[in-house]
Amino acid sequence: MLAYTLSKIVKDTAMSFYNFDDDDGFDFHKPEWNKQEMDEHIRRIHEAMRGENARYQTPSAAVLEELVAYCLEHERFDDALNFATLLLESIPYSADAWQKKGIALLALGRYAEALEALNHAYTLDPADIETLINRAWSLDGLGQYDEAMKTVEEALMYNPEHEEALFMKATLLERYERYEEALKLFQYLTHSETLAKDAWYELGYCYDFLGKPEEALHAYTKHIDENPYSYNAWYNCGVVYSKQEQYYRAIECYDMALAIKEDFASAWYNRGNAFASLHKLKEAIESYREALKYEPQDVPTLYNLGNAYQESGDYHTAIEFYTRAVTVNPQYSDGYFARGACYDALEQYHAAALDYDTALKLSPDSADIWYAKADLFYNTGKLHASLECYQQAIALNPRDYACWFDLGETALQLGDTYTAAVAFSTVVSLAPDWSEGYYALAKICAAQGMIQDAAKLLGRAIQIAPHYNLLYEAEFLMVINPEALDALRTALEQCSEHRT
Repeated sequence: MLAYTLSKIVKDTAMSFYNFDDDDGFDFHKPEWNKQEMDEHIRRIHEAMRGENARYQTPSAAVLEELVAYCLEHERFDDALNFATLLLESIPYSADAWQKKGIALLALGRYAEALEALNHAYTLDPADIETLINRAWSLDGLGQYDEAMKTVEEALMYNPEHEEALFMKATLLERYERYEEALKLFQYLTHSETLAKDAWYELGYCYDFLGKPEEALHAYTKHIDENPYSYNAWYNCGVVYSKQEQYYRAIECYDMALAIKEDFASAWYNRGNAFASLHKLKEAIESYREALKYEPQDVPTLYNLGNAYQESGDYHTAIEFYTRAVTVNPQYSDGYFARGACYDALEQYHAAALDYDTALKLSPDSADIWYAKADLFYNTGKLHASLECYQQAIALNPRDYACWFDLGETALQLGDTYTAAVAFSTVVSLAPDWSEGYYALAKICAAQGMIQDAAKLLGRAIQIAPHYNLLYEAEFLMVINPEALDALRTALEQCSEHRT
């Protein structure tokens, strides 16, 4: 929001430049502008100024003031800047002219230049509240929040109830993440005739960050009631619904935002995320592709599109988009990791290993990448290297029971029964309702002649997953002899009777 107030300036000076005068039918004394006439007039001014052989005289200061005001009100900021610059050639000590130039630059996002112009206005009229507020917006745009707050507090010294100054202060409190304080000011401003609509929008933003989704949605709805074409508000409603995992309602909101602004890349992106969360991959892919039409270099969109193709089993296309993501951002470790997983799935192990290594150089503390690399080594028969990678993964994420289980399986294949037993015991401790840990540990106990312990563990595994009752005899005969199996069967029956 730009904090400025424009008034229709009534001037009594006729136009005084080549080929345009009062007989042309453009009345600069009217309290309301005729947009068609004014736009045509500005076009003719530009045409005259561009003419190489035309005798051109700068419009009078009065006319330029009117043109600046009109262009600002109708968001023709480039024109406003040009006319304000011409105006300052005529009246270089006009605080109002410097302020208007600053407003135009501010609207164009040229914050440093805007601040310079507004500093001129401030020097000429340090008590002008509008200058102070717009100076604060410029400082805000430059990230100089402390200076911006000092400036807005100075404005409030002149008028403690100035609504635009209060809005600016509330906005700065948001920047400081002081949302509760910002809320109070925005709530007060919901009673403003001119700022209520914007205050409701900012309230939605504050409530969202405070984890109050119902209040956020209510605030955004109040804003939308006043401004139904506010695509940002519809979009933010979608974000709130997405956080609540109400994805269908989120998609409806994103669709409303896109109906208003078709090239809203973020809405297409989040729409894709919502469909992906619903496992509607076809729709997710379509949304991500639409987002890329408007922001073809956006790394998260490229990555998520690759992810959708990977989840749908189209690894080659997934690789294409992951490659585009890491080409745009060579430091994007997630892109290398995901591409490596696709190569891994395609059994292109060398390419997968290269990507995992690159990802680990960028993110050496990622347990997931170490885990994936361990699986790759396991699948290629490099068991010692696999075991080391599992250990690295567990050091980074010691509560990952699936990784502990895979470490135990690898250790068993290497003949390291002790490490395997420790690993499976840890699995049982971390995941007491997961049958695989009990079953694997029961095998080790049986192989070591600990039949009673094996029977207890096996009984627990069967209790969680009854299908083991049909499998265990054939599988346990691979590690114990028939006599030991008979003893295990008897002990298992006794355990079962005891539980009954």
